[in-house]
Amino acid sequence: MKKIYDYRMNYKLFIVVFCIFTYSLSAQKDIDSVGLIEDLKIFKNILQQGHPSLYEYISKDSLDYLFDNIEASSRDGLTDIELYKNMLKITDAIKDGHLLLFAPNTIKTDQYYFPLILKIINTEFYTDTDDFGIPIGSKINSINGERMPRVLEKLKKYSPTDGYNLTRKYRDIELKFGLFFAYEYGIVKQYTIEYIEPDGLEKTISLPAESFVKVKLRNTKRSSYFSKYHYQKNNPNFFDKYISNREPFVYYKEELNAAVLVINSFAGDIRIFKSNLTKIFKEINKKKIAHLIIDVRNNDGGFRSNAVNLYSFITKKAFKQTVNEFVISLSVLERKYKTQTFLSEKEFLKDKFKNHAVFDGWRLPFDDQEPLMVPDQNRYNGSVYILAGGTTFSAGATFVLNAKNDPDITIIGEDTGGGYYFHTGEFPVYYEFPNSKTQMVMSMVKVTHYVKEKSIPKGSGIPPDKHIVLSQKDLIEGKDPQLDYVLRLISRK
Repeated sequence: MKKIYDYRMNYKLFIVVFCIFTYSLSAQKDIDSVGLIEDLKIFKNILQQGHPSLYEYISKDSLDYLFDNIEASSRDGLTDIELYKNMLKITDAIKDGHLLLFAPNTIKTDQYYFPLILKIINTEFYTDTDDFGIPIGSKINSINGERMPRVLEKLKKYSPTDGYNLTRKYRDIELKFGLFFAYEYGIVKQYTIEYIEPDGLEKTISLPAESFVKVKLRNTKRSSYFSKYHYQKNNPNFFDKYISNREPFVYYKEELNAAVLVINSFAGDIRIFKSNLTKIFKEINKKKIAHLIIDVRNNDGGFRSNAVNLYSFITKKAFKQTVNEFVISLSVLERKYKTQTFLSEKEFLKDKFKNHAVFDGWRLPFDDQEPLMVPDQNRYNGSVYILAGGTTFSAGATFVLNAKNDPDITIIGEDTGGGYYFHTGEFPVYYEFPNSKTQMVMSMVKVTHYVKEKSIPKGSGIPPDKHIVLSQKDLIEGKDPQLDYVLRLISRK
């Protein structure tokens, strides 16, 4: 099988970047108009000359208008954080989940972090732990006088997503709420929070900001991690085993002759990943398991080869996954401001695409050149169910799309964060702008997916076959509604 590469920052890199964010207080740097315009010019040139799907969701005239407005607002200078927030308006309009902006390191949130752990359900914020005497499932109405619908709208720009999809934004905002809130509203040492308890009692509480370390530790106790449903203690050990574990693992529901295979990441060595899967599926087949549930709800990507390998264990037929790949440049733009690339520019841009020119760039078609992917010899032959959600992104969404194309597999949950028809990836380039020190990652390859169902609206995530979402009642009870749905379905067979 041909190796197929995909980009998604691996978990360790994400943690490093996230910690850089959090160690980042208010010593915002003033930048004069000359510096601001220079950064904007570099930013615009990289996008116009290198982004492979720049105008999928916004016209050139509209994007130019956004740039002109930001430049006009910069004539008297801005702080680095203000410029960062303006640049986010651009990336949010482009709607590419792999186009990432990292804030300058001048907002210090390490000791001043919003203390509550929150969950978004149907666009509303609820408490996901019982800290500070606030019951789980209490609805947050306002923070420091700002109503939560307005807060949510303002924070959306901080989380990139493919197309119009919102599930990934919501999952990202609830995880990094304290960070995004600090970027949007500045450092706050005290929070006045209005909320409604599940019994309807309205209350107000004043809480001091906490250190990021304390909030991070309490994050492991989220009710929405479903430790109660698994009859486990809600503690770091459960979190390490079920949520942050980046290796494939399986557990069994012997009474239902079912297995649950959890794949939280497709990052990591491709050979080791394939070896681990082979061992797991040999065990599943030896046990003669009739029902297999694959949980990729926390899978934010990795190598596409790993996603393809997993799918090869559950499909009975040869399958396609990619129609074509497209670039508009065969070389890295604004090289002076590049800080890192992980792959060979010559191999993955110049050599790969140079003989496939089209009028607007270089397109490499796959239908006639790439052999069909084939099932693995240790493939599983029972019933297969996939659990997916907003965090399911990049290679994680690629796997779900393969399953979506297979009528014998059932997908349960919510729309994936990764796009249905295409995504960017393959060749990420890291930049740092010289004046604001804002950092950016842009992927240079557009990958068009092979899809069977073509009535799904453009800009959607990959929709489940059965849409099951968390309710306030589920949150309070610690119930996993998606896994529970599948287990109840199996029990009736």
